[in-house]
Amino acid sequence: MTTVWRKVLVWGLAGLGVLTGSGVAAAHAREPAPAQATGASDPAPGRPARAGGPAPQHPADADGSANADADEVDLAHHGRVVYQRGQLTVHLRTWNHGPSSLDSATVRLSFSAPVTGKLPGTCARQAPAVLHCETGALRAGAAASRGLDLALRVPGAPDEVWVDVRTTRLGQSAAPTTRDLNPANDHQRVLALATGDPYYF
Repeated sequence: MTTVWRKVLVWGLAGLGVLTGSGVAAAHAREPAPAQATGASDPAPGRPARAGGPAPQHPADADGSANADADEVDLAHHGRVVYQRGQLTVHLRTWNHGPSSLDSATVRLSFSAPVTGKLPGTCARQAPAVLHCETGALRAGAAASRGLDLALRVPGAPDEVWVDVRTTRLGQSAAPTTRDLNPANDHQRVLALATGDPYYF
């Protein structure tokens, strides 16, 4: 074989190898990448993964209670005070805005000076200037079935008398968990001047 034909044969074989290699590379380039396996716990796109298990229970339902406010009340005291020439009259009525009812409540009346006089059967004297009185039944959404009327005398007849009214106990048979939703309106403080004018609260 002449030198010329030997060179042609070598160039031909070399060209065939290049073409074959290019074809294999192109075939590999066209093959799709293998799909990545995903599990059931994989989050959806744009959504964070969440651990399995039951949904969290709302705190209000944790104890299975259907009525969360069964032991809640809202008491408020209203009335008037009149003071003149050492004579002090107090009219008091307690309201229960609910949602629960009470068999009664205890109210403490404190005065800036000792008071005397006959007390109704629902009241007891704790100190010369302190009385404790029972309201009677307090149905939810209503006032006490009876009001409290006191006719007292203030020895020495000072020019003014302070009267302080507040709740001290919620019912005789109320559950220990019973609470007042708005304790601010359980407390009233009234200054009565010796003019005979009514002071409302």
